[in-house]
Amino acid sequence: MNKHRLLIVDDEPNILSSLKRILEGETKEIIVAETAEKAWDLLKEQGGVEVVICDNRLPGILGLDFLSKVKRLYPDTVRILVTGYPDLNSAMDAINKVNIWRYILKPVDINDLKTLITQAFDYYHILRENRLLLQVARQQAEWLKILKEKYPEVVSQETKMKESFDYSLDEKRVSEIINEFEKKYYPKDKNE
Repeated sequence: MNKHRLLIVDDEPNILSSLKRILEGETKEIIVAETAEKAWDLLKEQGGVEVVICDNRLPGILGLDFLSKVKRLYPDTVRILVTGYPDLNSAMDAINKVNIWRYILKPVDINDLKTLITQAFDYYHILRENRLLLQVARQQAEWLKILKEKYPEVVSQETKMKESFDYSLDEKRVSEIINEFEKKYYPKDKNE
């Protein structure tokens, strides 16, 4: 079983060791770095990770700039920015320029962070699956184009056959799928 890989970048060693101890488990591998340079070395060595949590104030670089570079080199990696000094401009930059997935404020509630990380891993896998499905769809469209050019008589027969079939959706099953998705990715707050 492959472990989910999470990189945490923060210049405070106590925070790194605490988060690593709290978050690491059978299904997660936690990688930590105190500087952006060390984080880059780890990313190159690991070949990327699924999720990066980065403090915004790092020695010599803003976490926002680090995550911007992560976005360019590892576009599917889910990026989370943590800050103890919130301001509207940095939040807007993080969302608009870096496409961070979440912007969270210190102090971080551990239970909320655990939930957030689980959702981030799920989101990463959805992105990857969507990219694969898009590749398959493009390849099939290319094959269909070639078939239409090479065998136009088959395509015209297929069009006639399609007109005789009635396509309908099973609305109940679609509704069940949507409900399952919502329960998994948007759980209701226990206090509601």
